Amino acid sequence: MHTEFWLTYHLASRAHLPATTQLIELEHQEHRLSDLEDVLEHVFRQGFVEPKHRPAAWWEKKDGHRVKASATVEELLNEGVGKCPDTALKLVVEDTPTALWFSYVYLHQPHAHVVAQRIKFAAVERKFERLAHVTNYVFAQGYLPCKYRPAVHWQSPCGKQINEAVLVGEILAAGDGVNEDKPLRLVIDDKLVHHDHHHHLVHTPTLPHHHHYYHHHECGSSRPGTPICSTPRSPIRTLN
Repeated sequence: MHTEFWLTYHLASRAHLPATTQLIELEHQEHRLSDLEDVLEHVFRQGFVEPKHRPAAWWEKKDGHRVKASATVEELLNEGVGKCPDTALKLVVEDTPTALWFSYVYLHQPHAHVVAQRIKFAAVERKFERLAHVTNYVFAQGYLPCKYRPAVHWQSPCGKQINEAVLVGEILAAGDGVNEDKPLRLVIDDKLVHHDHHHHLVHTPTLPHHHHYYHHHECGSSRPGTPICSTPRSPIRTLN
């Protein structure tokens, strides 16, 4: 019977750093770690990973296939998994959001279907420190025509206006933009753009003054009369 098992930590917050490998002793005075759930409990009990991240932790083999927590350690070791650092089983922990969700809102097209888009941070070359970096990325990728740049601003899922200087991490920490159900809103004043096309005049929307920290407001029902629309793209766009 085996007495040791190798695992490697893959934390989202350390995705840019080499993964850390650890040897776990299976035999303990009170009990033996017999399955992966036992190993996981041991990892959190010892404080190797903060307990608050327990709901966002799972096991994967090196090829990316998930492994059930009920899998026995002995069976995995017999398959050659976890016998040495090179075959260590991956403990994946999403200790920080790995993507940002947002939707396109055209103010003067109130009846079209809402489209949500996800940007994976691992798929972009530059780190999105502030919301302005996300805006620049959207236009750089051609998701919106450049003519819309002076006529866009951001809102929280509740419709609260957000300054582009706000840190993306603070927005995500408040629970906004973390999934498809709570996307940020990229609002486009398309009437203003069409007005400019005929009158050669564009007025940039006036944003209220905010500090550089994010004020989270609990979302209730949407404000009456708030038009929601979308850009004419496929229902969901995922950047791998």
